[in-house]
Formats: sequence, C-alpha cells, structure tokens
Amino acid sequence: MAKLVAFLVVLLCGNLAAAASADLISVLEQLSEGPLARLLDLNIDPPPRTTGFSTLLPQKSIRLTCTKTREPRFQEILYGDVNLQRKLNFSLPLTIAIHGWQERNLSTYSALTMPYLRFARNNTNYCLLDWRAYSEFGYQIAARQSVPLVAQYLFGFLQNLSLLYFPLESVTLIGFSMGGQIAGLTGKLLPGRIGTIYALDPAGPLFSHPVDIGPKRRLDASDAQYVQVIYTSRYTAGFGKVLAGAQNFLPNKGYHPQQPCTAKGDGLSDLAGALQCSHRYAVSLFVSSLDPNNPIIGKKCPTIFGARVCLMPTRDRLGIYAQRIRGDFYL
Repeated sequence: MAKLVAFLVVLLCGNLAAAASADLISVLEQLSEGPLARLLDLNIDPPPRTTGFSTLLPQKSIRLTCTKTREPRFQEILYGDVNLQRKLNFSLPLTIAIHGWQERNLSTYSALTMPYLRFARNNTNYCLLDWRAYSEFGYQIAARQSVPLVAQYLFGFLQNLSLLYFPLESVTLIGFSMGGQIAGLTGKLLPGRIGTIYALDPAGPLFSHPVDIGPKRRLDASDAQYVQVIYTSRYTAGFGKVLAGAQNFLPNKGYHPQQPCTAKGDGLSDLAGALQCSHRYAVSLFVSSLDPNNPIIGKKCPTIFGARVCLMPTRDRLGIYAQRIRGDFYL
C-alpha cells in the first residue's frame, strides 16, 4: 500500500510540474509577444487596425476567386456556392495562393499568377484567397485571430469540395509569410489529406519566436502529404527556431540579408526595406523556379561533428519540380 501511495504522489507531482511548465510557457508567450507585435506594427503606414474585428463576417470579408484556364477568367466562388462544379474543372488539380499580412496591393499574386499559370505542369484550377480585411489588423490580432479564422474558412471550402468527390491530394496551397501559416493550419484541419504545401518564408514572429508555439498551432511537415518551405529571413520576419518542412530550402542559410537585399543606408526605413526584401525573396525564388529551364538547385550535405560537409551532396530543385527528397537543402 505504501508503494502505491508513493507512486501516486510521484505521478501527481510530475503532472503538476508539467502543468506548471505549460503555464510558464504560456505566461512567457503572453509577456513577450505583445511588445514584439507592437514593434512590428510601428513600421506599417497607415497604422494597422485595432478595432472592428468582431464586426466582420468571414462569408463577406474573405473572397476566393478562381480560374480553370491558362488564360485567366477569374470568377468569385461564394460561401456554399451551388455553382461550384461549373466554376472549377473537377478533372484538374487545384492550386490556392494565400497572401501575407498587410499586403494591401496583393503584390504576391501579381508576381506569381501569370508565371504559375504559364508553367504549371498540367492545366490547373488556380485560386486567389483574398483575406485583406483580416490581414489589416495589428500583428498580434492577425496572428492569433485572423490566421485560424481564415484557415477555418478555407477548410470549409475544401471540405465542401471533398464532399463533391474532389480529391484533396490534388490540392496545392502556396502561402507567403502569414499565408504560409494559414496553409499549415488549414492542413491540420484536414490531417494528411491535402497534397502539397509550399510555404514561402512563413511568418516567424509569434509562431516560432520569441517562443515556439508548437507544431499544433503553426506550420509543420505533417500538414500535407508534402510540405516544402523556403526560408529567407529566419528569426526576423521569417520562421526561425525549427525547420518546419519535409523539404527545406535555405539560401544564405535562410538568413537576412539575402544576396540582392543589402540596405542602402543605416536609417530605420532602409533597414526595414532590406528586411522586407529578404522576406519577399522567397517569393522571387519560387516564381523564378517555375520556368523549367531555370533550375534553382539546393544541396543536402551530411553533418559530421556538427559541421556540414558537402563533398558529395544530394541535390534537388527548389519549387514545383522538386524530386521531394526530405531534408535541408542549402543554396
């Protein structure tokens, strides 16, 4: 009996310690993320929204426009759209692009759309997810409230597709920055069913740093059958602590400044512009890689005593032509 009591005491103490550890992490997360988010908000002009989140309706504030031809003829797909099978070709794969935080001019879509439609291996359905109404809030609101809400909306659309017998393994999500985190959370709601995620320098602040919130709440390699991540501003605007993809590409080891993004001066605006350049460099690389005649090659090198040794590296292409070899590839 005494042994049983002792065992129960040890078990209880262990559970209390685990709970205390979880509470401590939660407290640290709350204490650290507020100042970091406010710092990020300072660089936004005009300033981010801070009120009005609850007055928005996802069905009206999130727009999904799609084309099923190489010559774009975009049509809006409404929430619960009864004409879905006329607006999409169910015999073709489906790609959905997801923009980032505070992207008012949708520059990611301007860069991506025509090259993707031109060079995609097969004719494809191609959609643009417009969540600007939710991305215009301050960083903390966007990361903690907008991202899961938009992911839930996208999940509802894809779940409806699957009920109409569209194969979700034919779905590709391409997300830049916070859009990469939306892609990951959408994949978690359909565990193991989405075919592919390309995360282009997925957002790091409040996801991987200052505290890693864990794979259940941010992008992870298990969010699709294949997850490729391109890192170009680790530990700053981009994801930091862990490499979250099944296949990871790291130009300049993933760190800012990237090769074309050196600050022209030492002013705050110069430094911020250079960081934004590095953050968006992931988009540039992905778009450039769409041309089959422009291979961007990464090298996977074994690690010996903590150092990478690239005598006989494994090579693979960044982007949609990758052989999908798991691991970390350096450019």
